[in-house]
Amino acid sequence: MDSIIFIDAPVGNQVAELATYISTLRGDEELALVKEVTPLAEANNISEATKVLVRESKTLLEAPEKEFEAAHNLLVAIVLIESDKAVLDQVLKSLVSEPTQKTNIKFKVLSNIFNTLPANSPLRLSVFTSIVDLAVASDDMDLVLPQLQYVPNWISEWGVGVDAERSLLLTLSDRLKESGNEYQSLEFLLKALNTYNGSSDLSSQKTNATRAIVESIALPNVLNFENLLKVDAIQNLKSEKVYELLSVFMSGNVQDYRGLVAKDAGLVKGLGLDEEETLRKIRLLSLASLGSENLTRELSYQEIAKALEVEESEVELWVIDVIRAGLVEAKLNQVSKVVIINRSIYRTFGTAQWQQLSQRLSSWKQSLADILQVIANAKLTTGAAVNTAVITNSSN
Repeated sequence: MDSIIFIDAPVGNQVAELATYISTLRGDEELALVKEVTPLAEANNISEATKVLVRESKTLLEAPEKEFEAAHNLLVAIVLIESDKAVLDQVLKSLVSEPTQKTNIKFKVLSNIFNTLPANSPLRLSVFTSIVDLAVASDDMDLVLPQLQYVPNWISEWGVGVDAERSLLLTLSDRLKESGNEYQSLEFLLKALNTYNGSSDLSSQKTNATRAIVESIALPNVLNFENLLKVDAIQNLKSEKVYELLSVFMSGNVQDYRGLVAKDAGLVKGLGLDEEETLRKIRLLSLASLGSENLTRELSYQEIAKALEVEESEVELWVIDVIRAGLVEAKLNQVSKVVIINRSIYRTFGTAQWQQLSQRLSSWKQSLADILQVIANAKLTTGAAVNTAVITNSSN
């Protein structure tokens, strides 16, 4: 939205106009507020006059909708003369209060303030946070979701400190979770945790780091966990049971999961995870690993059933589920009861996977060399046959 706050009048006149309007809304015929702020404005004490107006600005929430935006534009125009964050925060707090009333026009006013401020103004941080708070409180987070992609660039433009950046990212994560946007919530939680990389204050983030692991395991579509290993605050949990559980989801199998749960029966429930869904996820990941270790080789239903600890009759459903999850590409042979996996993701890609890839490339290289040799031999054989035919014809 374009900036629309343009008040073409001396500041003293603006102050008097707004004071008069607030008095009118109150039905104050004696104009007590006007009498209070006019001397301040005449003395060019705009800062104090503004504070008085902001103190009384809650009355503006009662303005008719057709006047609501203009009245608040005037208030903001006065407030921004001094660019006092504390005073602006009071205005924002007032606008976010009672979110079910005049919600749409409040969003418009907040957007006006945001767009009126210079692109590099740190004050934009408070305004954007208020927009998010209003969106969550009014159960209308969809109004904000399209703007979230710009947050990293905005943070850079605003030039706010790392503490303010963390606070915003964590606030966004919390608000997104409250509004049911779990995947984006996790995304911003990890962004917030990444601001601690290289810091010595990792222990303070134990709760958030644990939450990131738990939510990654809980969310059905999170099937890769390598990005968590890049977060120092998560690495700081290596001695914790939750990190051991993460390690199983990184590279373990169903048997590893069963073993860990057997050692600590209350671990999964204690972390707030659903035991059935957690087991289902490790089975999908285990099947993906089984596939990556046996590419193009026939895997029997019996092998898969044993690896997943399920009945053979359930194998086809599990293969279909792992294909739907995008973890593998495979073909089922129901007659022979085998599965051929043509492609499978690697859950982690470390030294072992590089060695496996090297062995496969060497094998393919040798296979290609053998094919080229066969072709070369065929050419020699064909050439010899042609030469023989030519000699025979010549002798005739």
